Amino acid sequence: MEALLIKFSILAGVFGIIGLIGLAALLASVIWLIIRVANFDSVLPALLCVLVSIALAVGGMFLSPAPEGRAAPYLKASWEVPLEAIKGQIGKLEELKDNGPWARFFKDGDGEMETMEVVRTSAPDRVLVDETIDGWRVRLTLPKEWKDACVVENDGTSLSFYQKASKQDYGGLVFFLVTAESPADLDSPEFGYMDGPSVVVEKEGAALISAGPTDVQYNSEITELSDEYDRMQAEIPGILETVEFEPT
Repeated sequence: MEALLIKFSILAGVFGIIGLIGLAALLASVIWLIIRVANFDSVLPALLCVLVSIALAVGGMFLSPAPEGRAAPYLKASWEVPLEAIKGQIGKLEELKDNGPWARFFKDGDGEMETMEVVRTSAPDRVLVDETIDGWRVRLTLPKEWKDACVVENDGTSLSFYQKASKQDYGGLVFFLVTAESPADLDSPEFGYMDGPSVVVEKEGAALISAGPTDVQYNSEITELSDEYDRMQAEIPGILETVEFEPT
């Protein structure tokens, strides 16, 4: 019943009262016309009624006030919802791509890691290093300023971090990482070539050791170089806090 009332209200809004009367008359006239044709009677009266009914219906439609329109909610096709979700994810990736520093070191032809490619990491404003030494995967992040100031070398047994500006003439070694058996005895002769060795992390019978050079690795007479080197050494503890150490 409710559906019937809704349909009637829609018709009334479109045709108006006069138009509804015309539609009803048109229906009756068509039935009458069919009956007269079936009885071989004159169809002229019925045909006139049909024409008048059509005129009433059309006139009512034009004379009735236009119904107040409301925009119907847009119904999305079934394929549009996942498509919009994909577009949203692409938008997030574009936003990540445009927001930030974040590089990974890559080896050049001589095995030195002097070039970097921008990537995203879980830590903003950091540079990602992801390498394997002695069968262990070492991941850590560096401050973004190290992108242009640092050279990283991996010889398979140690991961070394150099001040780029001092490397060729003075060595430039800032610190390095090596693996050892755990528990590690840092007072043993095995670690005698290191300056200030410390255990970064121990796991599954292995230890990751961090240490610095035993001699001066930069030109202390050049203030710019010495200041940069000192800053890089001061940032080592924060870098070691980001280390991830996993067997490959």
